[in-house]
Amino acid sequence: MRIAVGVVSHETNTFAEGTTGIETFATATGDELLEAEVGRSFGGIVETLEAEDVELLPTVGASALPAPTVEAEAFEWMKRELLDRLDGESVDGVCLDLHGSMFVAGEPDPEGELLASVREHVGPEVSITAALDMHATITEQMAKHLDGVAGYRTAPHTDVAETGVRAAKLLLDAVRGEKSLTLGWRRLPILLAGEQSETEAEPMRSLIDRLREADRADGVYDANYFLGFPWADNPHAGCHTLVTGDASSAAVVDETATDLARAFWRRRAEFDFTTEAYLPTAALDEVTQTDVQPVVVADTGDIPGAGASENTANLLAELLDRDDLGTPLVAVVADADSADRCRAAGEKATVSLELGRSYPDGTPLKLPGARVKRLDVEDTDTDTDDGVGTALVTVDGADVVVAEHRTNVHRDPTFLRRLDVDPSDRELVVLKSGYLSPAWKAVAAKRLFALTPGETNQRLSELPYERVPRPIYPLDEDATWSA
Repeated sequence: MRIAVGVVSHETNTFAEGTTGIETFATATGDELLEAEVGRSFGGIVETLEAEDVELLPTVGASALPAPTVEAEAFEWMKRELLDRLDGESVDGVCLDLHGSMFVAGEPDPEGELLASVREHVGPEVSITAALDMHATITEQMAKHLDGVAGYRTAPHTDVAETGVRAAKLLLDAVRGEKSLTLGWRRLPILLAGEQSETEAEPMRSLIDRLREADRADGVYDANYFLGFPWADNPHAGCHTLVTGDASSAAVVDETATDLARAFWRRRAEFDFTTEAYLPTAALDEVTQTDVQPVVVADTGDIPGAGASENTANLLAELLDRDDLGTPLVAVVADADSADRCRAAGEKATVSLELGRSYPDGTPLKLPGARVKRLDVEDTDTDTDDGVGTALVTVDGADVVVAEHRTNVHRDPTFLRRLDVDPSDRELVVLKSGYLSPAWKAVAAKRLFALTPGETNQRLSELPYERVPRPIYPLDEDATWSA
């Protein structure tokens, strides 16, 4: 048995400034893909297939931190590398690690286009399965060319490897002739942010339970909710049910997808912030009324893990105007020029910084008397969430982590140890984050959302949508849907 495997993974924020080129991606091709740290579910896919002595045909791997619109040339490179390795090869199946919410300049359905091209190469009889992020945006082409799908069932995403295992097992069963796969799909006209749909809270907790119940039905193998990505002005935007089942039970599979969609639609008004949420000033006021520490405040308008630039200084500027927050810690402001200036000056030096930018006018925050407390320099040339050079600077009674490029520090507080910072010692920690990772939740005595402006504005009605299909809830509260 020979299976082709690959990774093409990106969550694209079309409201973020700039574009994303191939140099931003971690990439690997051919045999090196099997040893590379590319993708999130790929390890589960490979481990499962190798345990069954499957011969693997590694194609291409490309993944990056969420970022602005992907350049057409970057996507064409990924597609070409994948298809070139399929050319002339005989495979029994294809298993891919995709995100599902990539947006490419001139191509709003890149995953659909990629899958259509793969299907053309391998033919109609070869099964194709994929592991998808919970925030995938499902399109007609994706549903048409995939035979089976497994999606994350946790947010924050803690089951990424397990999702790869599920996708690989679906494919193995299909290739062995033990299952004949079909998909049931429904799209719901709903825009939904992850910060309103964590799976440890209602209504997602109960809805995820329904997926597990659906899996046990005769003829159903893997039921999924996909919540889309609200920070993409995408003509395919929405939430989705996608159910993999047996082709002999196609009616049951389709009915299951419909029933799951109805359950989701009935509860649409229950989706709300899963953490206490306030406008910025009110969030800081709430910190002063709290007698536990640290209070971790998420600067939700500037989430690097959802593609924002991680350099807005609005909340920092407001925080610096106050003297009732102890010695707050702000992590992270990504600003290459400021990081370079700190590195050139050295530890204990005083520097003049023009840090980040106010949103939306772009004016930098002038900090004439910043003191460099600590440097942590690690060279990197990819826009990923580790290996970033940072500086800890003190200004007006607050500590600020300045990074040389975007990072995903909000996932793991141990990052701060390299700067000799213990977040538990602080009354207030501000993170460029949305919902907190399990590691940060363990640190936070209390957590709050600050509903700040920015490229991941949680108040979706304020975003300049032009391409999303209308009507769509909650932009249009009178939006309707029927199976």
